[in-house]
Amino acid sequence: MLESFVKCSAMYLTFIGLFGASASAQEPVKLVGFEALPFTTVGEGRKLSGLGYDFVASLFDTAKIPYQGEGMPLARMLETLEQNNAVGVFLARNPAREEKFTWIAGLVEEEGFFFISRADRKPVTSYEEAKTLKAIGAVQSGAPAALLQAAGITSVDLGTSEGINAKKLMAGRIDAWYTGGSIARHVLKQEQIAGNTVVIGPRIVPAPYWIVGSKTLPKETVQKLQAAFAESKNNGKFAAFRAQID
Repeated sequence: MLESFVKCSAMYLTFIGLFGASASAQEPVKLVGFEALPFTTVGEGRKLSGLGYDFVASLFDTAKIPYQGEGMPLARMLETLEQNNAVGVFLARNPAREEKFTWIAGLVEEEGFFFISRADRKPVTSYEEAKTLKAIGAVQSGAPAALLQAAGITSVDLGTSEGINAKKLMAGRIDAWYTGGSIARHVLKQEQIAGNTVVIGPRIVPAPYWIVGSKTLPKETVQKLQAAFAESKNNGKFAAFRAQID
């Protein structure tokens, strides 16, 4: 009887171990993003959507990796990436962030940051010129704000979204708005701001947009997503995505 009990116990523990390992393997990866159209937008109940989200979610589907989308402020997204096994739809890649995260694939590798001004003002072509301005809008906790501050620019007006920065610019509350080119073009169109009422200066600094993961993201997950990304380039899905945002 004792022998039978031991065998049953061993079988039970083996079952629990296998079940636990299976459940752990199937735990969904957090797919996170912040308010940055056309790539991502955050709706009611922290629902994440947008062209970038749809594209990256399709890579998870191709790779057969379970995921759970969640929208949040940028500052919280950075914390989530640093503390959890998570993937961000996109993040500007720069030297300060290079070692903090796992860089999975480039969405817009030719991207950069630009100063946008009203058409009745001269284009801002450098950080030195920007230092003469009274107020420059940049999204809170984002790379543009960090770059301005690193360049010694103290007149940074932090906004909670790029749409708010665009409105501040047109209302004359800021002298220029510093952001990514593709985001600026989309926001100007969304806010119905005519192209002839603003001027976009030259690219100040390159800032490629990449799909980003936690440093602790399993290697197998990274490889599967990279393989799915390569497949999207071959089957036309990536080209279709880029056509939508460019």
